[in-house]
Amino acid sequence: MIVQISDERRIKGGALAWELQKPRIRKGKTAWESFKWFNSFGSALESAVHEEIRLHPAQTLSEAIEAVSGIVRRYNELIPAEFELRRKPVDQ
Repeated sequence: MIVQISDERRIKGGALAWELQKPRIRKGKTAWESFKWFNSFGSALESAVHEEIRLHPAQTLSEAIEAVSGIVRRYNELIPAEFELRRKPVDQ
């Protein structure tokens, strides 16, 4: 399974792990290269979201809030509500 997140990131499912990939140009052709590996799809997606937020060029609080809202909205559109990832409640 390959989930295209943006032109610069995708998540690829493998036999043993989920891989976060980015494109590289090799011999004039684009090839996707894995650079992080995860045990679950949720962890891979969470890492991609956090990285995009951390690297956003926002300079003010209002720009940061707007950027985070836009990023979260885009990721929500990628994953339909019936497939939302939810954490299991902790037993008390």
